Amino acid sequence: MKKIMIVAQVFIAVLIIIKVVSYFGVLQKLDMFTETAITRSALAQSKAPSANVNTQTAIGRQAASPDKSLPDAKDAMDDMLAQQRDLAQALAAKKSELDGRENALRADEQRLIAMRKDITEKIAILKAQEEKLAAKLDTAREEDIKRYKEMAKVYDATPPAKAGPMMEKLDTKTAAGITMNMKKDKAGALWAYISPQKAVEITREITKSGGL
Repeated sequence: MKKIMIVAQVFIAVLIIIKVVSYFGVLQKLDMFTETAITRSALAQSKAPSANVNTQTAIGRQAASPDKSLPDAKDAMDDMLAQQRDLAQALAAKKSELDGRENALRADEQRLIAMRKDITEKIAILKAQEEKLAAKLDTAREEDIKRYKEMAKVYDATPPAKAGPMMEKLDTKTAAGITMNMKKDKAGALWAYISPQKAVEITREITKSGGL
């Protein structure tokens, strides 16, 4: 009976040992599985940032290297705007030049109008003075004719021998005026008592004035 008890105890101990060994084996396997899972997760996490970094790097490169068509379009727009500005400036300069010429022409036109007005006024003044002078000349001529007629009556009444020397002393114009207003027979008789030189001068004056 004692031997059976010992054998039973040994068998139970062996079973316990087997169970313990099995238990520790399972734990080892579980630890290995857990360690493997943790390692894989760590690797995955380590790769994920790298992918994120790569993605961010790619995005940064794309941002740093924008599409080349955008600068070309911007340059074309800038060139168009520059051409429009140049055209606007050229048109403004041309308009300013034309305005200056127009103002100069208007100023010249105003000066010409003022000059024409001044000339017209001066012509009117000269014409008025000419008319006054002509009236004075007509009056003086009428007075001279009246005076020559009165003197001609005196010379007509004076004997030619006495009237000749008197005529010789007169100026040519007065002598011609008196002679033109004398009676023709009296004037003809008077020539015999006047020097040939005086007679020529009186004749020229009479011819110039259209008398006789």
